[in-house]
Amino acid sequence: MQPVPISEQDEQVLRTKVLEEITGHPPTIGVIGISGVGKSSTINTLLGAALPTSDTVACTKEFWSVSAELAFTHGNARGLAAHLQVIDAPGLGEDVRRDQEYLAAYRRHLPRCDVVLWLMAARNRAVALDQRYLRQLSDCHPRMVFGLNQVDLVEPLDWHPTLNLPSEGQRRSIDQITRDRQARLADALQRDIRMIPYSAKARYNLQGLFTAIVEACPEDRAWLFSSLKNFTYDDFLTAEARQVIESTRKPTSGVLSLLTQRHGLTSPSNATE
Repeated sequence: MQPVPISEQDEQVLRTKVLEEITGHPPTIGVIGISGVGKSSTINTLLGAALPTSDTVACTKEFWSVSAELAFTHGNARGLAAHLQVIDAPGLGEDVRRDQEYLAAYRRHLPRCDVVLWLMAARNRAVALDQRYLRQLSDCHPRMVFGLNQVDLVEPLDWHPTLNLPSEGQRRSIDQITRDRQARLADALQRDIRMIPYSAKARYNLQGLFTAIVEACPEDRAWLFSSLKNFTYDDFLTAEARQVIESTRKPTSGVLSLLTQRHGLTSPSNATE
């Protein structure tokens, strides 16, 4: 069935309503997890923000709100800009003296998020703190996406720097770690979950992570997220990987296909216009 055309006046009314919604209640994602898993780094890489990061001390002491301007790409809101709000929360488990304070703050902030992104570090085998905090916070928000960061650092530590892909040995380790963490958190929550492996530092599988966030949004807010611009296949590739693609961009070349499949990305032919 063909869509019924609407008048310019009606279309303008719809665009005004959309603008009121995205201005008054912008799409919002909360990013939380144990201290040191790379929450701020993930936000910086996904959205081009500039939150402070450190390899040695926790940098996020308060709840930050970061805004990224994305564009509606289809529908009556096409061309309008929407500010995606991301709340970067302090890391749990950093200091027992502040845990109750942080937990109380999480309970205040999480309900206003459309989706909550819970992050873990692939090299950290201890998940007891995640399990404990998840049990305490699971009733605060029904929509959680789980990300497994730093997969480029798992054994056997032979990440391919040019293609920006794991070796076969690393891929097997990543798959095993992902299944293990997924099962242990699912046991704590008593429900199935989906774990997305990625690396903020290596810029690996970030589109897969963003897509999972969008898919987890509430039904009555789905139009906001689904109408936003999707990231194209090369948005999160390193400069070296992009050079390889450009030098081998031929119909018979399997390099581009390999990269897009292994990164969980959208190929140029399937990218959103």
